[in-house]
Amino acid sequence: MRHLEGKRFLAAPRFDGIDEQGREILSFIPGDVPRDLAFFSDAQLVAAARLLRRFHDATIDFEPMTPGAVVCHGDASPCNHVFREGMPIALIDFDTARIGSRRDDVGYAAWLWLDLGNPSVQANAQGRRLALFFDAYGMAGTDAIEAVRDAQDSLAGRNVARPEIREWALACRDFVTGHATALDAAIVDHLASTRSRSTPPQAMSAAR
Repeated sequence: MRHLEGKRFLAAPRFDGIDEQGREILSFIPGDVPRDLAFFSDAQLVAAARLLRRFHDATIDFEPMTPGAVVCHGDASPCNHVFREGMPIALIDFDTARIGSRRDDVGYAAWLWLDLGNPSVQANAQGRRLALFFDAYGMAGTDAIEAVRDAQDSLAGRNVARPEIREWALACRDFVTGHATALDAAIVDHLASTRSRSTPPQAMSAAR
């Protein structure tokens, strides 16, 4: 936490020392914290992905650090974010933080922010939202499905996972696997539309 403060990353609690019982004292960030997963808007997804990117970028020179690695939050779900005026503005609960890859953290976060595995949201809509999350982070959406599946497998395989958590993770993975074609098609469409919007009109005319 002191490293983040030193990097002027203010979207996390500040470390204020240790109390007489050996417990960490952290500053309080006012706002609202969701109690469960839900459906979040595109703007909320983009804000969450960009916040995670800022957090990762602030940790690249943390010591000791493996080249190319970052400090992963480990559980960057909506339930570990503080919201103000409906938007995520800070990360909390760093108990599962560890050194790892951006892909691991982004795949896990995207899974929970989209509640990817909830059958009430159509797969094609989820594919677009998944691509949006990865794009907002600055990571290629072409690997998004596998990154999410790897996160689901990882949670299901943890020894500490309660049986119901493992079953939920496996059910989510089955949803992603069973709808991979629709998810992938929506990702491809999103990437194509993003490229077309970013291409200057004169370049598009020349291409024709």
